Amino acid sequence: MEVLTSGIRELDKAIGGGLLEDSIMLIIYDSYSYGWSLGVKILQNRIVEGDFGVIINSILPFSSLQMEFRGIGFDLETECEKGNAGIIDIFASFNGIKYDRPYIYSTNIDPPTFLPKFMTMYRKMLTEKIKDRRPVGLTVTEDGFAFLLGEDQYIRTLQKNLALKETARITEKRKRPINILFLNRDRVSKRFISWLALYSQYIIEFYSPGEGNEEKMIVRKSPLPDFEPRTYKFKLKKGEVLIL
Repeated sequence: MEVLTSGIRELDKAIGGGLLEDSIMLIIYDSYSYGWSLGVKILQNRIVEGDFGVIINSILPFSSLQMEFRGIGFDLETECEKGNAGIIDIFASFNGIKYDRPYIYSTNIDPPTFLPKFMTMYRKMLTEKIKDRRPVGLTVTEDGFAFLLGEDQYIRTLQKNLALKETARITEKRKRPINILFLNRDRVSKRFISWLALYSQYIIEFYSPGEGNEEKMIVRKSPLPDFEPRTYKFKLKKGEVLIL
């Protein structure tokens, strides 16, 4: 499989060369961290390379999500309107919010019907928006899904989704995706984190400081042979991520 650039030279070097096709990157952070911004920047850079952003939102109304992304230099609304991204809005689906925007996909949903309805929305987006481009999925957030579905139920759902993904890899001829998962460790159990770590090929963990804005960034896992686990310094400066 092809190794793709994240668009951030220091990150590519830290993870052993880049992002492997069909891989999952788990970004773990705490309540005051901006570590999640790394995933947004990867998505932004992959869109420049011609990929399509699939934002899977479980935690915020669209207006709040837009403000969070805009604060780090990514205009989500503009990219969606340009046809470069779309939103599978689980938050809106659970809370009955209806948007008159063709790039926001939602439906009536509850825990027992989550996976089939999610797959229906994704397949519709694939046909209408993604087409022959590579999807780059951004799950905002895994702890949001744990809250909506319950940790055990969500892990079972994730396992079923991974099985569907494996079948698609075998039977479909299209560009393989990159998946980036956001996880706030303060909102879930260690057991939940352990399951997600098992299913992820890349793991990057952030710890926010008691003061200042320089975070500790630990690159814990990568499938690439040149990778060595290391600790870095990370900070967000004027909407740009810096890895030192």
